Amino acid sequence: MDTLDIESGIPIPEEGTVQKYPLRDMEPGDSIFFPKDQEKVAASARSCAWRFSKMQDPPWVFTLRRTNPLKDKDGFRLWRIK
Repeated sequence: MDTLDIESGIPIPEEGTVQKYPLRDMEPGDSIFFPKDQEKVAASARSCAWRFSKMQDPPWVFTLRRTNPLKDKDGFRLWRIK
């Protein structure tokens, strides 16, 4: 095994600074659209929203729904409800 270098003075990154989805910027009534072929991405966003919502006080509420292609784009929307 190679020798590992010990370094000093490297700042520790702040926790929670990386966002995969803009959940923190959403207001009640805002939504994010995911095209029909990105169902797994939409499900991942729903999971992230659920975990994120539990860290808020009071907890935020999100819901993921399939859109009606006759009334909207065909895909999924993640809404912030509260």
